[in-house]
Amino acid sequence: MDANKEPQYSVLTGLSLLLAGLAVLTLIPHAASEADLLGFHTLCSFAPISTLFLAGAAGFALAMRNATYKARPRPPMR
Repeated sequence: MDANKEPQYSVLTGLSLLLAGLAVLTLIPHAASEADLLGFHTLCSFAPISTLFLAGAAGFALAMRNATYKARPRPPMR
């Protein structure tokens, strides 16, 4: 697959990496924030829910990328 012919592949890969990075970012400790649902002071006060949502969205973007751009089977060699 040529990257110039399929820019959506790179866009979906970048989107999934961005969403995964944001999911990790929600768990970073932050003393000046309110306590999250588990009682910890994290960067995002909705930490467990937002982390799962962002991780699920990243997984969905990867699944869409893989389903859209499946590897074409090679013809058998003779």
